[in-house]
Amino acid sequence: MTFKQYLIEAGGEAAGKMEIVKTSLEDARDFAIKTFEKFGRDLYKEIPDFDKNYLFAQKMASLGKTKRKDMPVINDEDVDELEGRLKNGYIDVNKPFAKDNKGKSKDPYPQGLSGREADYWLQKGLEVHDGEKKDDHVNVTMETVRVGDLKPIQKQIYFDKSLIATAQFGAKGTTDFLKKTNFIGSADKRIIDGHHRWLSGLLINPNMKVHMLTIHLPIKRLLPVTISYGDAIGNSRNA
Repeated sequence: MTFKQYLIEAGGEAAGKMEIVKTSLEDARDFAIKTFEKFGRDLYKEIPDFDKNYLFAQKMASLGKTKRKDMPVINDEDVDELEGRLKNGYIDVNKPFAKDNKGKSKDPYPQGLSGREADYWLQKGLEVHDGEKKDDHVNVTMETVRVGDLKPIQKQIYFDKSLIATAQFGAKGTTDFLKKTNFIGSADKRIIDGHHRWLSGLLINPNMKVHMLTIHLPIKRLLPVTISYGDAIGNSRNA
């Protein structure tokens, strides 16, 4: 079982019980020691700087303002298609916005689309629809970033979800996984996807280098685009 599979088994997309911004260091430490012991590990041998890293992670997590139910859901298997659609101008991200499939001008980033309306939205940026050839082409790059430089947008980040998976695989196993996975983020280094993996990285070592698919839009523009995208491809929102 991989780290990601275990994270799903340990809570997956369901809410955890210990929201990091509301959990004291003392309570987090007690839970972490017992959880690592459960898997035959010693917390401070695995993560010598746990206390310092936890307080840093808690401070960073307080920056998140978006509720879980309002977060986009974009799975690993969706990333390549999202990248291609953005690079090739399929998503209508810039004015002039195309009309909807009924010839009306509406919110360019509608939520809850399905069926034909979703299919139309997923290609609405093409010249045939909005009259412009390259206005919706978005630069997307894969970058190596320091995990401590990433900033969350999600308000509810659960310490226990990240910690249980980290205890199961240990600091090295978790680090190896995180270095192979891809985060999704904005031009201003705000996280769109990967908040609990981000927390695992911070707890182990904020200087850890990870890969991030950077979509070169500021978060204020990228968030509504990705919410609409997740809905349009049929991904259910988190509760």
